[in-house]
Amino acid sequence: MGILSRFINVVRANLNALLNRAEDPAKMLDQTLIDMEAAYAKAKEHVARSLADEKRLEKSLMDQQAEVQRWDERAMRAVQQGDDDLAKEALRRKKEHARMAAQYEHEHEAHATNVQRLKDSLHELEDKIEELRRKKNLLVSMQHRAEAQDQIYRTIEGIDSAGAVDTIDRMENKIQEMAALADARHELNHEFSGDRLEQRFAELDAAGTDVDSELLELKQRAQVEHKP
Repeated sequence: MGILSRFINVVRANLNALLNRAEDPAKMLDQTLIDMEAAYAKAKEHVARSLADEKRLEKSLMDQQAEVQRWDERAMRAVQQGDDDLAKEALRRKKEHARMAAQYEHEHEAHATNVQRLKDSLHELEDKIEELRRKKNLLVSMQHRAEAQDQIYRTIEGIDSAGAVDTIDRMENKIQEMAALADARHELNHEFSGDRLEQRFAELDAAGTDVDSELLELKQRAQVEHKP
C-alpha cells in the first residue's frame, strides 16, 4: 500500500510542477498519462513480487502441515510397535512442525491481506489511467475550441484597437454620400438639358397616353362584367 501511495504522490508532484510552469494542457495530459503508466508498471511489478511471496508462504505452510501429518502417522506406527520412546520423539517432531505451520499460517494470512490491498490499489490506479485516456481527447478538443475562441476575440480586439471598424463606417458613409451626389447630378442634368417647353409637352403627352390607355382598359372590363 505504501509503495503505491508513493507512486501516486510522484505523479501528483509532477502534475503540480507542470501546472506551476503553465505548460500546454495537451502536453500536460500526455506527460501525466506517461507518468501514471510508469507508476502503474512499477506498482504492478511490486504486486507480482508480493504475490510470489504469498505463494511461497502458502507452499511452506502446506509443507509444514504435511510434516505434521507425516510425524503423526509415524508416532502411531511407533505406538503400534510398542516403542513408546520412539513415539514420543515423533510427537515432539510433530509439535515442532505444528508450531512452524502456525507461524507460516499467520504470516500467510497477513501477507494475503496485504496483497489484496495492493491489488485493489492497482485496480484503482488502472481505472484512473483508463479514465484519463477516455477524457484526454475530449479535454484536448475543448482546449482547441477555447484557443480558437480566444484567438477570435483577440483578433476582434485588435481590429477595434486599430480603428478598423471606425474606418469602415466612415468609408460607408462617404460612399453613400457619393452615390447621393451622383443621383442629384443626374437629376439636375436631365431637368436642365434641352428645350424645357418641349420636355413639358412630352411629359403631358405621355401622361395623356397613360390615362387614355387606362380608360380604354376600364371600359373593356365594364363591358365584360355587364354581359349576361
